[in-house]
Amino acid sequence: MERKLQAKEISGWYSQKELTAEEKSAQIRKVDLWYEKKHRLNYRTVPLEIPGKMMLALGKIATDRGMVFSDFIEGILDEYLHRNKLNWRKK
Repeated sequence: MERKLQAKEISGWYSQKELTAEEKSAQIRKVDLWYEKKHRLNYRTVPLEIPGKMMLALGKIATDRGMVFSDFIEGILDEYLHRNKLNWRKK
């Protein structure tokens, strides 16, 4: 009886097929783009809790405007405070 060879284990506890250099570089680029997007949108540094759907809607608006998420939120808050004649920049 012939034994089938198991695919070479690349990482983790499970075996995976061995990737070509092009596939591996594409996978690395995809992961790097994902982390870059998370960093650019900066969702986790806003120290407040809001409904997820509201956060998603605000994130989409910021993305459409080409803004960093935290800068977009800061702009909304700054505009609100300015309309209410509150200068938060005073020392």
